[in-house]
Amino acid sequence: GLERFRRPMHNLQMERLVPCAYQRDNAVTMHDDLLHSFKNLPLDAENLLRGLLHLQSFSAGEMIFLQGSEPTAVYLVANGRVKVVRVTPEGYESILCVRGPGDYLCPVPLLDNGTHLGSAVTMSDVVLFSIDQKDFVHLCQTSPDFLATVQGDCLSEVRRLLNRLEGFAFRGVKQRLAIALTDECRRQRYNESNPNELLLTQQELAGLIGASRESVSRNMVKMEKDGIVQLGRGRVTITDWERLTHLTGENPTD
Repeated sequence: GLERFRRPMHNLQMERLVPCAYQRDNAVTMHDDLLHSFKNLPLDAENLLRGLLHLQSFSAGEMIFLQGSEPTAVYLVANGRVKVVRVTPEGYESILCVRGPGDYLCPVPLLDNGTHLGSAVTMSDVVLFSIDQKDFVHLCQTSPDFLATVQGDCLSEVRRLLNRLEGFAFRGVKQRLAIALTDECRRQRYNESNPNELLLTQQELAGLIGASRESVSRNMVKMEKDGIVQLGRGRVTITDWERLTHLTGENPTD
């Protein structure tokens, strides 16, 4: 259950929060591609957003926030990867999403005054930019363009989750795997040097598609024998994009 994610906040080794405007000499800088989710904002809204960002760092395997906790900030991934895991009362785990550089963790709890839908756990060493809750709410209230962007992303996330639920009910494990792999590749193309290489374990893939690790392992081995993927420790490399896309049921146009 959730107990495996509970860690004292003082053990997170968080860096001192510093406005990103003062990070010019830091190894992590606010490149334009890290704001690809907000690329259509007017310049004044984008500049205001940049001025509200603060820098935090976490080590691999640490928790950013806990399922059911009150939100205090919105997080944008600068470096590394984060997964959001939801645990049912019966102890079953499902990965709601995986986020990488340029992605932000869906701020629904700040918009509906609810609690976090899952626990955010780092999959590697991670650097985040955060926006404090009050600053985020104020920006939503004063910038209709920013609010529209955030709401649009949240609605897209709802659509994605509905598609996943449909997949759980009506698609086999191999097709769900193919869809998950192609979706993750497309999502990380903004900032990854090799977008066809996914740093995902088979257990994490199982959590993404709602299947057992054993069934995922069998299907991944078959895909590797067919020359569609190459498996490594904690990573999957797509070697035949056209055939993988065909397994999803889509037309292989990318």
